[in-house]
Amino acid sequence: MRNRIAVLTVAAVLPLTAAASLATATQAGADPKSPKVTVKGSVDDCPDGTSAVKVTIKTVQESRTDKSPDVEDNGEYSIALKKVPTKGQKAQATVTCEEGATYKDTFTLKRPAGTSTTLDNIDLAPPY
Repeated sequence: MRNRIAVLTVAAVLPLTAAASLATATQAGADPKSPKVTVKGSVDDCPDGTSAVKVTIKTVQESRTDKSPDVEDNGEYSIALKKVPTKGQKAQATVTCEEGATYKDTFTLKRPAGTSTTLDNIDLAPPY
């Protein structure tokens, strides 16, 4: 009976220990001092009703583009920037749509707090 209780106790505790170890390992991989930041968000259609096909984010140091199928099919973009300064900077997103129409959206780009290297929910929309 004691052996069964010991086995059941180990079986119950082992998954919790593994989950805690995995969470710690994934957090340790991000370097908060790294200038690499991934910007993600949604992108609206152009005012003429055509779908977005490309998103470009431009800063003083670099310009990167996402023209993956996710932009047109899902209205989502993801751009990895490699030169984001510690103090942050202004960034301008240019959205290009199917018929060549474009719109621009400006935002402040900062390194995420903590150990994350991803800025989520930078949603782009045309000015109305």
